[in-house]
Amino acid sequence: MSRTEELFLDALRCALHNEQVQWAKPLTSEEWLRLFRLADENNVYPLIVEATQASEALSALPKRRERAIAKARRLTVNQASRTGEFILLLRFLKEKGLDPIITKGMICRGLYPNPEERPSVDEDMLIDPAEMPRYHEALTEFGLPLFEPDCDIENDFEVAYRDDKRGVYVEVHKRFFSPDSSAYGDLNDFFTGVRERCTEIIFAGTSVRTLSPTDHILYLILHAYKHFLHSGVGIRQLADINMFAAKYFEEIDWQYVRSSCEKVRVDKLASAMFLIGEKYLGFTVPEVFYGIETDAEPFLNDVLSGGLYGANDINRLHASTMTLEAVASHKEGRRRKGALHSVFLPARDLEGRYPFLKNKRWLLPAAWIARVWNYVFKHEYGPVSAKESLRIAKDRIELLKEYGIIK
Repeated sequence: MSRTEELFLDALRCALHNEQVQWAKPLTSEEWLRLFRLADENNVYPLIVEATQASEALSALPKRRERAIAKARRLTVNQASRTGEFILLLRFLKEKGLDPIITKGMICRGLYPNPEERPSVDEDMLIDPAEMPRYHEALTEFGLPLFEPDCDIENDFEVAYRDDKRGVYVEVHKRFFSPDSSAYGDLNDFFTGVRERCTEIIFAGTSVRTLSPTDHILYLILHAYKHFLHSGVGIRQLADINMFAAKYFEEIDWQYVRSSCEKVRVDKLASAMFLIGEKYLGFTVPEVFYGIETDAEPFLNDVLSGGLYGANDINRLHASTMTLEAVASHKEGRRRKGALHSVFLPARDLEGRYPFLKNKRWLLPAAWIARVWNYVFKHEYGPVSAKESLRIAKDRIELLKEYGIIK
């Protein structure tokens, strides 16, 4: 771990506990630049500035300090505005007789000392699939257009609505995980009956329905696991998990959480999440996860190198098709497919990128051609290196073995 990463984790720990950093050795201007860049990459910029703004070392650099504080305030105000719009949406839905179950984003923000300093890209709600037409009508009336106009509202397991001018981005989930995913579609089984077990909290003076503490911590862990299988877990996710565990510790059925993780071979990874929380973020490992032999450092290195959801490197994103295939083949008891499979994916795995495949499966070869063109010539998401993607995939598959997810 680099010195900048150590300082970053210490600053995040302080922010989570409403403290200021106490660094004896001053940072250079370049070190501050790298620290704030790391904060940006992990989408925790306001948190890091909050914990460091009173530092004597930063005070010695007044222009950098002013720029950092101004940017943090702007991000915090923008988040507060998005939260306000989402609260208005929830009240509007209640007027229509709709009461979704809210998860992750807003619920996790409420755990932080200064909630709006914890940014959220979107807000998630779980609904009864039978009510989807009513939700679509209400969301459209509220002024939220479909994020993907060609999506299948009736059959897609999640439907997104987004209005950039108002800063509202909502994902409506009928299920938490794609049922078509061979790697993690079975995780939905843990959340049968969640609607009957849900609870309510008060956020910004509004009653909000959410998952029970046990269901919610399990969902946060498994959602992080899903991202781990794709391209990576963000440090903010680990902060959310440890903050939630600390807040609702007495209300969580920890034995159920551990046994559920064991069923899908996620217990070592979950243990690593809590070990990182204890060693670097100032929390305590839940007792049921003690005794699980696991080394959290490789996982932490993967988290820090990937940024938010592993989005720091396009090659890492491209490598995710190989990590997902490794888990799917392990679950299905078959041989793993080769690297070419990551380009020539089946239609169901390309529908999100090429919506025309939902109703026109015969155009799959056209999607493959477009995919090759984007990777090799157009560099639509940045320059892609097949060699580097394969290297990253190999390393991350070794991580899957390290944590017992595959053999």
